[in-house]
This record gives sequence, structure tokens and C-alpha cells, in this order.
Amino acid sequence: MKKLTNDKASIYYTIDFEDFSFDLCRRIGTSNTPKLRTESLYKSYFNITELLPDKNQPGSKITFFCTGVMADRYPHLIKQIAQDGHEIACHGNFHEDIFRMSPNEIYASLKLAKQKLSEISKTEIRGFRAPSFSIAKNDFERLDVISKLFEYDSSLHFSSDTEFKEWMALCPINLREFPVPEQKITPINFKLKTGGSYLKLFPVCLVKNAIHQSLQNDITPIIYLHPYDLFYGYKLLLSWSELKGAKSRLYWYFRQTQWLGVFNWIQKQKLKNIFREFGSLGRLDGRL
Repeated sequence: MKKLTNDKASIYYTIDFEDFSFDLCRRIGTSNTPKLRTESLYKSYFNITELLPDKNQPGSKITFFCTGVMADRYPHLIKQIAQDGHEIACHGNFHEDIFRMSPNEIYASLKLAKQKLSEISKTEIRGFRAPSFSIAKNDFERLDVISKLFEYDSSLHFSSDTEFKEWMALCPINLREFPVPEQKITPINFKLKTGGSYLKLFPVCLVKNAIHQSLQNDITPIIYLHPYDLFYGYKLLLSWSELKGAKSRLYWYFRQTQWLGVFNWIQKQKLKNIFREFGSLGRLDGRL
């Protein structure tokens, strides 16, 4: 179990920094490009960073997995994150499922995203996380494509170091994998991941239980969050006019509140609870 100097168990905190409004419009085929949400995304960024340790303390800098679209639409925010000392890693060009793309499509898309993020941030882009964790453990063909562009990946899930080592023994790809653990926390065969909707929908005690199980199983816990997880105010929601042209327009008008509204008001308190118990290990590229 990794610990900080004050003997507090320590874990990684990471952000999947994506443009929800743009991604949803593209996903459901609207006829509009949504307006920029600059103020809301900056507010989200500051909500996240104010939870981190003081800048002079270990773990005050973390990893932001950013899409290429964020570099296109919010270049000044990407620059700000990098200038503040956080790691800029890649989360795809568009927020689209990797398993739906051919290896050639993946390579072209990720190469473009990496180039844009590097040029904007003035940093080396070393890591990748698939949008929605959309790559299977045994999809070595697509993992091989990722290995050609990045030094590490953080798209897979394992429950223990033993399970992870068994996978590594079978993996023919030369790629460092920093998995986001998943743990069985109920009698039924259901595994909880430490972040995203799992953190929103489940009591914080169950999330902390999953973190403790990961530490006991010798697999380093990684929390993952989104910009909208800590922004309550609905300003990121798509308007009725922005949804023009989408199939099931009314359905998506209300469905988006699942990500942008439900339980967002308690996320900050949950994270404060987690930060009190688990320190931050900092940037993922520090493990290389």
C-alpha cells in the first residue's frame, strides 16, 4: 500500500476533461455546433483543483485526459491547466468509442489529438485513456495502435495485482498500463469503479470500501472525474435549440440531466470526504 509522509494512504486522482455539449451533439446527430461553455468549464476546473493539496505539497498536480476537441474549442483552458503544472494526457480526438473504430482510424485520430494537445500545452503527451473506457483487455490489435503513440494507457480495469499480472503475461504489447481498479462491493456479481457515475450514484462509504479493497489487493486506486461532476448549475446542459435535428429530441433534452444534474450537488462533499482519508499521488506520468 502506498502512503504519503503523513502515513495517509495515497491514490491517484485523474480527470477525463471533455466537452460534454459538443460530444453529445455529435453523438446524437444534431444540426448545430453548441455554444462555448468557457465560464462553466473554468469554474469546473477551479472546483477540482481547490480540492487538491497546497501547491507545495506532494500530489498537488494531477493528470487531465483531454480530448482534441477541448484543444480546438478551449485552447486557453488547456494552456492554463498545463501552466499550472498538471499533466495533459490524451482522451481521444472526439469522444467516441475506440472499439467502433478500425486500427487505421484510431491511429489517425489519436495522432491528430496528440499533436493538437502538445502544440497547445507545450508539453509532451505521454498517456492515453479511451473515452468511456471503450477498449477490451484482450483487444491487443487496438492496444498496439495506442502503444505506437503513447508511453502508457489507463483504459482497462482489474481487481487485483494478481489478475493484472496474469493479463500482463499474456499481453504481447510493449505498453505501460495504469488500470482503474474495479471491486465487488455487494453480494451480487457487480463491480464498482472508483469514479464517474459510480461515485455519483453510490454512497461514499461504498466507494471508499472499493478503494480499500484495491489497496488490499495491491493494485493502486485511480479516481476518475469529469468536468461536469463538480459543476452544479445546469449551464452545461444543451438548450432545446441546440438539440435541433436530433432524433428523440425531447428524450435527450431530459436524459442529459443524468450526467449534468443528478446528485452533482453532493459530489464536492463526497470528494472532500475521500481526500480527507486518501492523499494524492500526483501525476500519472510520474510512474514512468
